[in-house]
Amino acid sequence: MAAVDTLLERNASFTALVASNDEMAIGAIKRLTECGIAVPDRVSVIGFDDIPLAPYITPSLSSMKLPVTEMIDETINRLLTMLDGGDWHSQAPFTASLMLRDSVTQGPWSA
Repeated sequence: MAAVDTLLERNASFTALVASNDEMAIGAIKRLTECGIAVPDRVSVIGFDDIPLAPYITPSLSSMKLPVTEMIDETINRLLTMLDGGDWHSQAPFTASLMLRDSVTQGPWSA
């Protein structure tokens, strides 16, 4: 909410916000709505984490979803390998998924 206030105080021109987590994105949507700025018609908002609440707020929150369970499993496996004196090798990067919902204006690029 504070970041939105700062942008508005600076008369910044923006059509989208990307928050570092879903809770911050929800706060941004709340402040934008309180200021009469329609989400997503005037400003699209996307979060990060895809919390269980994301589909249920209004508008439903678009979010980046990380494979957290797989990341934890890989970290544990690497630690155990290292504790056993082994050497770990890097694996292919984890793939995030974009969960597109109502907080983002969808255009031809989103198909």
